[in-house]
Amino acid sequence: MTASPALPWFELARFRRSRLARAAVVAVAMIPLLLAALYVWANIDPTGRLDDVKAAVVNQDELVEVEDRKGEKQPVAVGRELAGNLVSDDSGENFDWVLTDARDAQQGLANGEYKAVLTIPENFSKAATSTNGDPDEAIQGNLDLRTNDADNYVSGTIAQAIVKAAKSALNAQVTETYLDNVYLSFSDIKTKLGEAASGAGELASGADALADGASQAADGAGQLSDGLGQLESGTATLPRDTRRLADGARQVATGVEQIAALVQQFSQALNTATANADADIARLDTLLRGLAEQCRADPPAGMNCAQIEEAAGRTGELKAFVQQVRTQASGASKQVQLLADGANQVAIGNEKLAQNVPLLVASISRAADGADQLADGTAQLSSGADQLSAGALELSTGLREGSQSVPDYDKSDREQMSETVATPVEDAADRLHPVSNNGEALTPYFMALALWIGAMAIYLLLRPLSDRAIASTAGDVRTALAGFAPGLAISLVQVALLVAALEWIVGVNPASQWLFIGISAATALAFTALNQMLVALMGGTGRFVALVLLALQLAAAGGTYPIETSPGFFGFLHDLLPMSYAVHGLRAATAGGTQGVGTDFFALAIFTVLGLVLTVVAARRRQTVTLKRLHPSTA
Repeated sequence: MTASPALPWFELARFRRSRLARAAVVAVAMIPLLLAALYVWANIDPTGRLDDVKAAVVNQDELVEVEDRKGEKQPVAVGRELAGNLVSDDSGENFDWVLTDARDAQQGLANGEYKAVLTIPENFSKAATSTNGDPDEAIQGNLDLRTNDADNYVSGTIAQAIVKAAKSALNAQVTETYLDNVYLSFSDIKTKLGEAASGAGELASGADALADGASQAADGAGQLSDGLGQLESGTATLPRDTRRLADGARQVATGVEQIAALVQQFSQALNTATANADADIARLDTLLRGLAEQCRADPPAGMNCAQIEEAAGRTGELKAFVQQVRTQASGASKQVQLLADGANQVAIGNEKLAQNVPLLVASISRAADGADQLADGTAQLSSGADQLSAGALELSTGLREGSQSVPDYDKSDREQMSETVATPVEDAADRLHPVSNNGEALTPYFMALALWIGAMAIYLLLRPLSDRAIASTAGDVRTALAGFAPGLAISLVQVALLVAALEWIVGVNPASQWLFIGISAATALAFTALNQMLVALMGGTGRFVALVLLALQLAAAGGTYPIETSPGFFGFLHDLLPMSYAVHGLRAATAGGTQGVGTDFFALAIFTVLGLVLTVVAARRRQTVTLKRLHPSTA
């Protein structure tokens, strides 16, 4: 049996009588929209707008200087780096940190201007670098974070998480720097040990070569000693012989000087004679040329003109011969002078040789004595070099084995090892079916809340059972459906408005569009049937029970935190109340995944059928006139 097509709309028809009544229907239809859309919008991405929250940093840290590996002083300001990282972070997921002094920070925290105050103590850099020196002087740095729960508790919790993350990053950075120096020291130690081993090996090789050389030197020193002894004997008469040589060279030089003087005089005389000869030749040439011309003009009898012509032509040869004689005489004079100069230099050199030979002979005698001592010393050196070679070889072997046992890290290895040891555990978060922000995560919870309140509002406006239907001849089922149909129509309008606003205005993007619409409609269907049932069975008391059920469902639905974190009582209620299935289904539609969605639809269908069946029972009771109906206790 079904309801008459006109019967369900008799209840809505009465709202056409005035504008206020029609406005009431529209307002009820928009209640879930206002509730859920505003809640989702307000919580859409709170952590993404943390940069609108002001917090203060008070940096009292004092700069320190530490020695690097080269022994040079390097300034370190860890507090300044931490403060700078906080102040310059514009990711939108951090507070708007302001660098200020202690007084302003305290006043700002008290009056609510700052939600948190982080104070960096004056010994912060000293503490961060204390692990580089004496272990007894190593200390931990402390950060002072103050928040005001009277202003906002969540701000304090967020500030603690931010500072903890910043501190962890800073600790990792300080530890990485320290470990990098440690691993670099390993490489330095390995390198130095290798160099020392190589040096020891070279020393052993050198000692071997030294021993061989010393042995040869000992032999050579003996030979040198013998040779110098013989040289000493052979040069005993050398001073006397060189003196004689010097005297003879002086006599030769004197003789050559005299010859050079005579040659010079002869050359000068020859120059004078040749000059006169040149004049005579010129006159002879003039005379012969004149005779030749006369002979050619008027040859005299008995004169041979050809011979005169020939004689005139050969005066040039005579002149050239005289010039050649003069040149050769001049050259001979120069050569003799050079010979004289050379003889003089030889005499001077022999004189110096004669003067120095006695010193040379004395030096050879001393060298002979020293060669004897050198032979003895090189013999001892050979023995010591053998011992040095054996020790150096043993040292080289030990150093090389030690070098092989020390790890060697290049820059890439050091960075990886330092980062790994500094942060041995990293987050590897991989969300299955992730949502884009906090608002989408809370959308299922707020939608379920809004649709329940929307169903409550529907039956504040509508009557769960129409008096016209009760007074008619319609059966119990038709009466119940007549009260359910207009409520369901308004509920579906609520769903349509809510889904449209969330997707097109707020920006919620469900993973499955049709599942999102379907589970929303199923939720509206169940919530409408249950609220109709409560009011139909209990009247005004039913509305109070619906409010109590709302409170219980909000606590037991697991809409924010996992239900496992709630006390056991709420865990027990979780599977018994419809909002739990509505939240789960809406969450699956929003984030993605269909695990358990069939159960959600089935549970909501059961609650819908349960509500309608009990509404039918209420309709049957209403069709029976009783004293309680005539005198109800509540409206």
